[in-house]
Amino acid sequence: MALTWEEVEPELRQEWNSTVIATRRPWNEVRDDVRFGWEQAHRPELAGADWADVVDVLESRWESYPHAHFEDWHACEDAVRLGFQRAREMGILAE
Repeated sequence: MALTWEEVEPELRQEWNSTVIATRRPWNEVRDDVRFGWEQAHRPELAGADWADVVDVLESRWESYPHAHFEDWHACEDAVRLGFQRAREMGILAE
């Protein structure tokens, strides 16, 4: 059974807080960015894709994401990548 966002959020928060980037962007600013990456990793059309294969797609989707805190993709890309890659590593991609 796939883990839910609520189940993995504490682990992802802890991981984010251990990065150098967290000194510039605290969790409360990136939470939705990380969640966006997590959710996108579950989309069937992205199943099995690597970050390099989907980054352009995610950037275009980010522009219409209602919870985006920053309009500049590059300001949130690291957080989105964290969510996306952790979902892949946990093996919970869309079937």
